[in-house]
Amino acid sequence: MIQHDLQDTLIENRLVAILRAADANRFADAATVLHAAGVRVLEAALTTPGATDAISTIRKKLGDDAHVGAGTVREVSDVDIAADAGATFLVTPTVNPLVMERAHERGLPVICGALTPTEIDQAWRLGAAAVKVFPIAAVGGIAYLRAIRAPMPDIPLVPTGGVHLADVAKYLESGSIAVAAATPLLGDALAGGSLADLATRASEFVAAAAKYVSRL
Repeated sequence: MIQHDLQDTLIENRLVAILRAADANRFADAATVLHAAGVRVLEAALTTPGATDAISTIRKKLGDDAHVGAGTVREVSDVDIAADAGATFLVTPTVNPLVMERAHERGLPVICGALTPTEIDQAWRLGAAAVKVFPIAAVGGIAYLRAIRAPMPDIPLVPTGGVHLADVAKYLESGSIAVAAATPLLGDALAGGSLADLATRASEFVAAAAKYVSRL
């Protein structure tokens, strides 16, 4: 998957599900539920023990119909670990030029994490497919996103961090290429919680995002 392919994928789906937990024992089960509900873009955080094995398992289980990326990529070595596990894209929490360079060498597009206007602009100039604005809720949510988009309307933004169901429409209406959700979407499903409840939440998130699919 190259940069423009990932951008197209985000436009076609508008939603990224973030898998992060104390362990990855339930990643594959949760991914299957999410996929059945219509979620096609998933991110497995490398800070979760067992995440790389889970990425490989999910890729094999769901096939090419699911886009499975590695999240919390901070080091150059993380890029290689993720690539070897079969990740189709990377997500970083910060702007690291060396990580971006290695990702390009490995042919993996990056949703690069940034927060300030300078960081967001730097991430885009380094070749990010999209820029993850994180943590969005902590700095004003939709108001902050709109303030950022005013001088930089050309940069595809993915608000992340505290994105709830009710926020999906607001962010997408304001021009975000997609939204990414962790706890508000996954709840306690990765820690033994109800997968049936996860299916319900996932369907609601997908329905909210679907209204904006291909509208950019």
